Amino acid sequence: MSESSQDQQSVDYSPLSPRYSPSPVSPYWISDQSNEQEYYYGSKRRRKTENPDRISALPDSLILQILSFLRMKEVIRTGILSKRWHLLWTSAHTLIFRYSGQSNHGVTQFVTFIDDTLLQCQPSKLNKFSVDFYYNTRFVRHVNKWMIFVKNKSVEVLDLYLRTRGLDQLYSLPQVMYSNACLRELSLCNCNLVPKEGINWPLLRVLDIRYAKLKRDVVRKICSGCPVLESLKFSMCRGVGDFDIDSKSVKKLVISGYWEKEREDSDDDDDDDDDAELVIYAWNITSLEIRGCFHKKILTLRNVQSLVDAKLDFYRKTDDYVGDESDYDTDGNMLKDLLVSLQHVEKLSIGTWCLQVLTLLELRNSSCPRMRCKYLTLNTHMTKWELPGISILLQSCPQVEILNIITDPYFPEYHFGLSFKHSNNFSGENYWISRPCWVLHLKTLSIEGIWIDENYYFEHIFSFLQVVLKNAMVLEKIIIDGFEEGTYTSLMHYRRVTEKLLSFPRSSRDAVILFSG
Repeated sequence: MSESSQDQQSVDYSPLSPRYSPSPVSPYWISDQSNEQEYYYGSKRRRKTENPDRISALPDSLILQILSFLRMKEVIRTGILSKRWHLLWTSAHTLIFRYSGQSNHGVTQFVTFIDDTLLQCQPSKLNKFSVDFYYNTRFVRHVNKWMIFVKNKSVEVLDLYLRTRGLDQLYSLPQVMYSNACLRELSLCNCNLVPKEGINWPLLRVLDIRYAKLKRDVVRKICSGCPVLESLKFSMCRGVGDFDIDSKSVKKLVISGYWEKEREDSDDDDDDDDDAELVIYAWNITSLEIRGCFHKKILTLRNVQSLVDAKLDFYRKTDDYVGDESDYDTDGNMLKDLLVSLQHVEKLSIGTWCLQVLTLLELRNSSCPRMRCKYLTLNTHMTKWELPGISILLQSCPQVEILNIITDPYFPEYHFGLSFKHSNNFSGENYWISRPCWVLHLKTLSIEGIWIDENYYFEHIFSFLQVVLKNAMVLEKIIIDGFEEGTYTSLMHYRRVTEKLLSFPRSSRDAVILFSG
């Protein structure tokens, strides 16, 4: 079946469709009368005494505010609610288009629907324009027209989420968009930035770039052309060997994964090699988050003296990863160097993969850099092969006052290899009993997640709690999140857990245990 015939079988997205406009052929039509309304359901008719129409009595400003929270398809449908609302949607200051189909069938009609809707848009200025659909290069002319519309309507928030099927289908942001004095927030997915000259976004405060091929000069132009930019995020981007963020205004930087070059992609214009280092320069950044998969990349931090808050929740994964000594050395040295660069931060968050790399250091009698953080977050289930990593990290963070444990990480486990596990095996049941005291300054311990219902993780966390209560001399409170209403059996289980926790000896007389659901 041709795509055109498939499109014809899809939902009619035209603004003039009976699905969106109250017309006599609509399956649901309301006709306002002086004393009563006529409701049509197909060919059937019935009369109903009119009730006070409170919706129509609302001021236009409030109605438009309500419409700003809806997708355009629902916004246009509101025309059936009241005669006053028939064309009120054309004055909406927020346009949100989401293609909800599970495949690309019907996308052509969806694109036409957007074109027709924009022709009827009346405001001279829009707050937000958002589009999410399956994109391919045959729609480039349409998207270019939308970008001209965005520029002419002085849009402040632009979200362009294009779902594509490969590098050859990426959309290039047109030149008209690189000088825009109205944009305050910009989010791009599968869009390449290719400015022929500079970038001039004087009011932009938030920039989110996902799945793009970047170049060093583009990153430099972003930093120099956005004088008030505060938050910068790169997700699954590729093409650069480093992220040199020398902006004086950017305070929050997120690097979420790295897009590995596909074998068929032989673009010689890339500035980097997948096997090389990925260097992050964070000159004035105060909050840095590194997460996601970086494949073969070796992460390195430079000029991070301004950092206050850092999060390492990433992992490396390659097709030829065999878990031998060279892999261990590479991962262990990389993580140690990262922690050395972060020794001064006040808040530190570590993910499960990094904790397992720290296990390598502990079991191989290697040291961990001494940290000065006071707020520490661990994303871990506290499985057996994470325990040594947690132990060595806590010993390296003696000034920690607040410890948060989040028990719902989603990254894969580290590939230790059977040989390593066999030669370094240990008992996890009583692991914490023989550990040295490392919680001398701990005041608050918080545990979040579903660990209390997971028998596999329960014992390790429970023994950890016992040791904390026994050794934390200035402990003020333990907060346990995860108690939920359920069956009688689960309530009895929670009761046993509570009674056992309350029976543990405590070094701090002021320590309390708080339970929340």
